[in-house]
Amino acid sequence: MEDDKTAEVTAAPAAAEEPAPAPAAPSADAQGRLEAARRFAEEQYDRLRQATAQQMETARRFATEQMENARRYTDTARRQINEGWDVTCDKAKDLHRVGQEYVRSNPTGSVLGALGVGVILGLLIGGRK
Repeated sequence: MEDDKTAEVTAAPAAAEEPAPAPAAPSADAQGRLEAARRFAEEQYDRLRQATAQQMETARRFATEQMENARRYTDTARRQINEGWDVTCDKAKDLHRVGQEYVRSNPTGSVLGALGVGVILGLLIGGRK
């Protein structure tokens, strides 16, 4: 058995191999099918390009619309924040003015009230020893 395998492995290749024959020209039917396949591929490519262009335009419009919505939202928020800040500042100025008027009209009560608050805060913060 081993001799058979050795003989097969050591067998010399055929002297000179014949060159492969040249491919035959495609038949008219094969050429027609090839042309039809090429046209089909081109049509599909064109359809895909058009669909992609439409999708890109849709995405561009959507993004633009969303940017406009975001800009409107931030403008509204900015305006409301500024209005709120203005109202808060006006109220703080009014409270400051009212406080000054109270202190001017009641200086003794204001000083004694401040002293009392100071003593209480001192006791709370300092604690007992």
